[in-house]
Amino acid sequence: MKAVMKENAGAGLVLREVKEPSPAAGEVLLKVRAASICGTDVHIYNWDRWAESAVKPPRILGHEFTAEVADLGKGVVGWKKGDLVSVESHIPCLECYQCKNGFMHICDRLKIIGIDTDGGFADYVAVPQVCLWKIDSRLPLETATVLEPLGNAVHAVSAVDVAGKSAVVFGCGPTGLFVTRVLKAVGAGKIACVDINAMRLELARSCGATELFPGDATDLPDRLRAWSGGYGADVVFEMSGSKAGLTNGLSSLKKGGTLIAFGLSRQPIEVDVSNQVIMTGRKIVGIVGRLMFDTWKKMAAMIEEGRLDPRPVVTHKFRMDQIDEAMKTISQPNAKVGKVMLVP
Repeated sequence: MKAVMKENAGAGLVLREVKEPSPAAGEVLLKVRAASICGTDVHIYNWDRWAESAVKPPRILGHEFTAEVADLGKGVVGWKKGDLVSVESHIPCLECYQCKNGFMHICDRLKIIGIDTDGGFADYVAVPQVCLWKIDSRLPLETATVLEPLGNAVHAVSAVDVAGKSAVVFGCGPTGLFVTRVLKAVGAGKIACVDINAMRLELARSCGATELFPGDATDLPDRLRAWSGGYGADVVFEMSGSKAGLTNGLSSLKKGGTLIAFGLSRQPIEVDVSNQVIMTGRKIVGIVGRLMFDTWKKMAAMIEEGRLDPRPVVTHKFRMDQIDEAMKTISQPNAKVGKVMLVP
């Protein structure tokens, strides 16, 4: 079978013919229908410091994908050949305190598909049955492909009451755009998006943003407070992972408001906890992954009801043998790029 992989340490990825995997006990063999590229995959492609520490080549990448069940390993129940699925990328141990108390997404011994095990940038992949989410054949391919990253956004928005309230999204990468879509779906009062990329701000408007702000504006917190009535936004979603995003986000947040922190920074960020958090009654809530499977249920309901459609975030499609072109497209400065898909 064909697979996009990190064959050796160093920049780049290669397309190789490799042996089709066989499902172990408790695993399901999947025939991949389509995948999408995450920022994590870009880090691995560039082989930065994080990738060096997290990935051990050779490794087939890809943790955002939809597939068809092709075969069942020993002991698998509840699934049959031909079932259509989207895949939860987190592999929980099912035995630790977190797993036994409803927090499998932060399992103490968590593994991630496409990083710790071979992923979905391939014709076939074997995954544990616990990672499967059944989907309807009528679900558009683009939607089915991006349920995993869309779930990040649903989890983030579900962590705070936003109905009728003002919300600011810092960072209009794919997950920030998905957050904007979800905010619109759940009835946020008004939505502002912030980014240094003007083209991505255009995408944010098409996703439901009611106001756009350049991220490099020197008076950004003042402008956001004015936009939100002078007191600051009710909720801020920090999706950029930048120091400016976090500091401006806190400064743009009203007293008693909530900042949802999702973006991962490359370096530690210093926060004046005494003055910006404690004395203002603000809350910072960290979000990672998706609740297994409460987030998936909420997401499925919103899609089925017609309130949530992630397809406007998908802007490009490439074949697996065009992986270099796909990565270069994502990395273009000031490009109008949202979520990028890979198709067989």
